[in-house]
Amino acid sequence: MNSLRRYPKTLGGVGILTTGLILYDKRRIQKLISKFVDNNNGGAGDKKPESEYIYIKYHIYRESMRRLKKQEEEDKKWISVIVNPIGKWWKALKHSVAWRLLDIAQNGSHHDRLKAVRQLASIDHLKDWDFRHLAQLCDARTAVSLARCGADKRWFVPVHMKGCIKNPKLVLSELHDLLSHMKSKSPCVNHFFKKYFPEQDPLEDVCEFFTQEHPVTFNVHEIDLLKEIVSFLHHVTKDPEFAQQIIKEGGLVHLMELSKIFADDNETLSTLCKVLANLSLVKDSVEHFFVSGWIGILAEWQQCPDLRLQVISAKTMANLDHDDPNFTVYPPNVYPLHPRLRTRTKPKADIVFIHGLLGGVFITWRQKDRKPTELGLYGKNAFYTSETDDVFLVGEQRRLNLKKNGNGNGKSKQNVTKNDDTGIASQPKDIEAGIEKKKILKANMKAESKPIQISDSATKEFVETLRSEAELEKDWEVVHPDIPLAANENCSGEFSVSGPEWKNQDNQEDYTNCWPMEWLPDDHPNTRIIGIDYTSAVTEWSANFTKYCPCEKGQGHIQTRANTLLERISLADVGNDRPVVWIGHSMGGILTKLILMNAKDSKDPKVQQIAKNTSSIVFLGTPHRGSPIAKWKQHMQMLLSPSIEVKELEENNPRLLELHERFMNCLHTSFRNVKIVSIAEGNPTMLTSFKFPLRIVTEESARINYGDFYVLKDDHLSLSKPIFRQSFLYKRLLQVIDETVNEKTDPALKNPLPSKKMEITPQKLPTQVPSLVQQAKDIFSLLPQLVFKFSTT
Repeated sequence: MNSLRRYPKTLGGVGILTTGLILYDKRRIQKLISKFVDNNNGGAGDKKPESEYIYIKYHIYRESMRRLKKQEEEDKKWISVIVNPIGKWWKALKHSVAWRLLDIAQNGSHHDRLKAVRQLASIDHLKDWDFRHLAQLCDARTAVSLARCGADKRWFVPVHMKGCIKNPKLVLSELHDLLSHMKSKSPCVNHFFKKYFPEQDPLEDVCEFFTQEHPVTFNVHEIDLLKEIVSFLHHVTKDPEFAQQIIKEGGLVHLMELSKIFADDNETLSTLCKVLANLSLVKDSVEHFFVSGWIGILAEWQQCPDLRLQVISAKTMANLDHDDPNFTVYPPNVYPLHPRLRTRTKPKADIVFIHGLLGGVFITWRQKDRKPTELGLYGKNAFYTSETDDVFLVGEQRRLNLKKNGNGNGKSKQNVTKNDDTGIASQPKDIEAGIEKKKILKANMKAESKPIQISDSATKEFVETLRSEAELEKDWEVVHPDIPLAANENCSGEFSVSGPEWKNQDNQEDYTNCWPMEWLPDDHPNTRIIGIDYTSAVTEWSANFTKYCPCEKGQGHIQTRANTLLERISLADVGNDRPVVWIGHSMGGILTKLILMNAKDSKDPKVQQIAKNTSSIVFLGTPHRGSPIAKWKQHMQMLLSPSIEVKELEENNPRLLELHERFMNCLHTSFRNVKIVSIAEGNPTMLTSFKFPLRIVTEESARINYGDFYVLKDDHLSLSKPIFRQSFLYKRLLQVIDETVNEKTDPALKNPLPSKKMEITPQKLPTQVPSLVQQAKDIFSLLPQLVFKFSTT
């Protein structure tokens, strides 16, 4: 001890060093002590030892998993033997069938190709990458066939750079270069360049494409000029040589860029699709459409909600589908309303609709508006989609709807907004619902339901019961709302329907803009329905269809127009070994007579068959002896400057009287087997511009003194617009078609008896119709049908 006390500093240093070592290696010392101390008797505060990982070598793990999998397969051995091969076979078959069918569709015989395409069009179970692979293997002919069969849109290769919009400045420059090469071949191009399309400024430092990442900005002037170019192309591509040159110069690629710019403007797209329809008539143009990506776009438009794009795109695809066994060419002015896809059988009859002065396919033949309509002299045709196209008849209610949408001038809003300083227009990505509905001519439009406003409670309850009940009993008879006010001797028709057969359509909210396209196929699916469309004008000022070329100025003559339409109708194989039914409204009836007279005198057998196979003609308000509306030229010639059409429709015009006399002679000779139905207007038409009623076609001018003749209570505009399917106008037309189809298929059914009809004779007419109208005058304006209960005792 004494020796230790001599070295206190040494002892302190050793102690400090020992303490430091113990603290530094504390964990190792604890493990060493734990080997000699029992931890089970430790207190509650003692911590559990930390878990440690056990590492297994990979070959041992692989062997154990192999044994486990083998054991599972042994457990379900019998199920695996049956199920697994079937599953593998089905998966391989599902993918291989489509490839085999595609090979047959491309390399098989014509009969095998048709069957393979039908099978391919029904395939919808493949994955997206399968469709993409098949689309890349498709050739032009097969792609067109699939589109014509309503195949899945994934069958078609997407458009190149679909999300990119080319700068309109560059598009204008390219179109200028394209059209400048054709100045020497067409005087129309020279006229258009001088008046609308001057030399373009040189382009420097411009953005080539707009994408979703950059805001899309359009100049209003450039957009308007592009629309003028689209309308001009629609005019000049009617010339086959010009259309062929457009395709040869790569014009389809430029048109694709235009479709991207006007993707939200259905009116301009409809005009653009008319250009494509003209180009589709060029020989061997299918490959050009396919390479430029137009097949997929047209297939998509065939299924869009806008009726105009549906019809025009179907026309374009029909012209490209040379593999169709019922292949038919549809030239300008001729539009297939039904069928729009491939059919396996030939149609039993051709039904041709021709509108009148200022009309259109989706204006003249739309369903009747529930509210009264008026005749507007300044409007815009729903089928003619260009801003520069001709005026036409527009209902007053439709213009009021346009005003509610903020556009009261009757013109469609463009999807551009102008900045105050720069004059640059931006294209919004989101479109308001109201504007979108106005731009799209939908198949079904909602009609406003009118509330019942009747003071008498008993009558109101009676009307509500009629509207709510699904059907009536057998002792009820429902008279059609448009029952004729008068008729000639020995005419017949379905003027009423029994209670169980009556369908209450007053509450129907579906509205059609083209009843021949949406109603007739349900009643006669095996017929072909064609709409003839052309431009016309009331005044020379509104004859905008002549603005692009002076050569159009003489096209307004009725004789010239009839010759052009006859040539194009014959190209569409109208009347080729099947009967023809003609429905002409107003001036359309005059054109029908001229077409048939010219076809009868033609030396071409293909044209002659149009007249020989004509079975029936329905005249709706046709001015056989002229119209008093043409007399305006005597009072307002300096103000309105009547057009050629109006001058030729003057009352008691010598040419009209001569044509009518020739036609009546043919009805007793060449056309003696043709059935004639004439319908005249019973109410005047209200003119919105002058606010006075006018009888556009008088009863004397509409009467033909041959066949059935009726006078309806409708005005001139409503003669072509049935209020719904169970109306006299539509039922009488169905009766004409029934007689034509049955006469062709079975001679024994030449005169089928209607299920329920009343006959009007001179003896019965004064007692029947006036008495019915008199009994129902209190509720006639409130109900779409007149209902009478007859005693069963």
